[in-house]
Amino acid sequence: MSWTKELKIKKLHLILTDTAKADLRNIHDYIHDDNPKAAKEFAKDLTEKLFSLAENGNTGHARDWVSGGLRAFPYRERCFYFRIVEDQMIIVRILHGAQDVTTQDFS
Repeated sequence: MSWTKELKIKKLHLILTDTAKADLRNIHDYIHDDNPKAAKEFAKDLTEKLFSLAENGNTGHARDWVSGGLRAFPYRERCFYFRIVEDQMIIVRILHGAQDVTTQDFS
């Protein structure tokens, strides 16, 4: 008899809203002026992390006080804001971690 339990992780399909795509482009463009190579690598790293979170079924931390069902995951001074809907991780925003967020950011 085995005393270990098998943990099943639900993989999620990653979806980026147009707003999240624009956030990612803005992050890239902001860095690009000073260092084009770093901008490309940073944007790629953020994107890879998003795919990793979805692949591993990471559901982040609740941010219901900002918007119902909103979740967040901090990464490299940025914060991914998303919702889990059935088997989808829908990325709503990608913002700087020091940025104050309001309900207006997620309407």
